[in-house]
Amino acid sequence: MKATLAALMLCISSGFAYKILCILPVPSKSHDHLSLGIVKPLLKAGHQVTWATPYEKKNIHENLTVIELKEIREFVESVDIMSKTDLGFQYMRNFARNISIGTAQHPVLQRVLVEQQFDAVVSVWFMNEFEAGYAAIQQVPWILVSSVGYHPHLEKQVDQVRSIATVPLAFNDNGDRPMPTVRRFINGLIYMIMNFDEWFDKPTLTSTYESLFSPLAARRGVPLPPFEDAYHNVSILLANSHESIGYPMSLPPNVINIAGYHIEEPAPLPKDLQDLLDGSPQGVIYFSMGSILRSAALKPHTRDALLKLFASLPYTVLWKFEEPLKDLPPNVHVRSWMPQLSILVHKNIRLFITHGGLLSTLEAVYAGVPLLAIPVFGDQPSNAERAELAGYAVKVDFKDDMVPDVEAALKKMLSTDVYYNKVKQISKTFRQRPVPPSDLVNFYIELAIETQGAYHIRSPALEYKWYELWMLDFVLIVLTILVLFITLVILAVTGCLRRILGKKQKRLALKKRN
Repeated sequence: MKATLAALMLCISSGFAYKILCILPVPSKSHDHLSLGIVKPLLKAGHQVTWATPYEKKNIHENLTVIELKEIREFVESVDIMSKTDLGFQYMRNFARNISIGTAQHPVLQRVLVEQQFDAVVSVWFMNEFEAGYAAIQQVPWILVSSVGYHPHLEKQVDQVRSIATVPLAFNDNGDRPMPTVRRFINGLIYMIMNFDEWFDKPTLTSTYESLFSPLAARRGVPLPPFEDAYHNVSILLANSHESIGYPMSLPPNVINIAGYHIEEPAPLPKDLQDLLDGSPQGVIYFSMGSILRSAALKPHTRDALLKLFASLPYTVLWKFEEPLKDLPPNVHVRSWMPQLSILVHKNIRLFITHGGLLSTLEAVYAGVPLLAIPVFGDQPSNAERAELAGYAVKVDFKDDMVPDVEAALKKMLSTDVYYNKVKQISKTFRQRPVPPSDLVNFYIELAIETQGAYHIRSPALEYKWYELWMLDFVLIVLTILVLFITLVILAVTGCLRRILGKKQKRLALKKRN
């Protein structure tokens, strides 16, 4: 009976299989894990997936077609992030857009877009708003994935911005709830600057959108909608957020929080690591600067100072270091690659020294491990500050002479259970959900396809002009009515007074005549 039911379900699933194009070109191993967290549930549901990715993929699934963006991977591998002195917003935006433009110009992806028809397009937000063109020329639902959570840029894209008055923006958070007037003023000021920047940037986005996608639309024989229409035509937004690690926000029904969706049951550790961790009852410190930032790029004197510090600790130290190191202290163990989640969930892990990337933060929260965060660029500083304010992390500024600060932070965190207890509490909240977040990925993508765009759960705010959302037209009508009413009252009172005074003057005039 069970075998028959399983076969029936397989037939039903195959009957409703869709063709889905996933364009996920961010070239870092952490983003590759996020991308795989989108692709795997779709394949498991029986859909045919075409995946544009910077990394080679083999033998994942028979329903998977891979477009390897090798040039994008090589471009990023040639950039040494740690040697950059200016990693501000403008640098990151140009970096991201170069990747997105290179992806859109890839000949294999262009041929697939022109010659094949898909049922939905999935892409990732990476300061690349012009990627709205993929779904526009396919004329199918657009599912947007945000790897950095839900923020005002995305709010404005799928709804009206509601969070400025209640949710502190990055670098404007000191933990006060509700926000005091000064913080709210800074929030408003930052948002005004963001709007001015967006206004100046809009012509560049529009011209990029048209130059990339007009030729492809012409080859497909379809009209290319105006950029503004395509940009707001998001069916579903999957946000890498959760209330346990951020602020609760007002979300339209088509914005779904799925933080942790990429986390699967941790795989068993390799035997050498398993034996090492099991044999370290005093505790283990795990150190990794992520996939883009290379520990091997640290200055030699910084690296040597860290090794000296680790040698003085009564703990085992696991350090993800991309090159062999000689003369290591007996308690320090180096690997070029580490199964991070499997390490973090081990009972003997005491602390995670990290760059503060969102994936590393999420995995640490999932495993219940406190963080010593050394952020470098992008969203890492704000992730670290938020974790520190939440009470499960200490932030140290990245610099060549940071080792004394790292030592002070280690002593502070390892001398108390406060950080450990706090992250365990948050971990419990993070895990308490009615369904696993990975299940939501396939559900909402299928919903967008089967309802031809999920219009029934989109915010109606996009259908109104800004002055209508602010009810300024209503206020104008009410004021007009009030002015008319007051004017009529004044005219009526004036008329009555004139009649009364006129009659009085006539009586006085008659008396004088008599």
